[in-house]
Amino acid sequence: MTLTEEQKEQIRKNREKALELQKKRKQALKEEKEQQTILNGDNKNKNHTKKQKIATETQGIDKQRSTEQEDYEEELEDWEIDASLYVSKKEAQSMYCLPEGTLAVCTFVEKENPRNKGFAPMKLYERKDIRQRAHRRFGGVDGLQKERKQREENRFRKDLERTKDIFRK
Repeated sequence: MTLTEEQKEQIRKNREKALELQKKRKQALKEEKEQQTILNGDNKNKNHTKKQKIATETQGIDKQRSTEQEDYEEELEDWEIDASLYVSKKEAQSMYCLPEGTLAVCTFVEKENPRNKGFAPMKLYERKDIRQRAHRRFGGVDGLQKERKQREENRFRKDLERTKDIFRK
C-alpha cells in the first residue's frame, strides 16, 4: 500500500505538531523545575517537589487543553458510563483505535505497577483526552464504532485466511 502525497503531507504536519507539543511540555517542565529550585533553595523535599512538578505539569496541560475542549461536546458509549477516569495504553489502542504515535503526545500519569514494584510504572492516560482524540480522528462516536467494527472484521478475515487449510489433507 502506497501513500498519496496528500497523506504524506498530513503525516508530516502531524509529526511536526507532535514534536512542537513535546518541546513546549519539556520547556514548561524545565521552567517549573527552575522555579522550584529557586523557591526551595535546595532540594530538601524531593517527594514534595515531585508531586508539585506533576501537579504543575497537569495544570499547564489542562489550560492548553481547555481551549481545545470548549467546543467539544462529550458523547459516551454505553460501556464508558461507569468507567474509570484513566485508561491504560492497551485499552486506548484497542477500544479507542489510537496508534502509539497519538498516545505519545497525550498526557499521562505514572503510577506504581500493581503487579510488581520492580516493573516499570504504568502509564495511565486521561480517558476524556483519549476519547476526544479518537472522536476527532474518526468523526465522532459513530465513526469510532465503525472503525472498531472494521478492525474486528479484518482480524476475522485474517484469521479465517490463516486457518482455511487446516482440515484439508
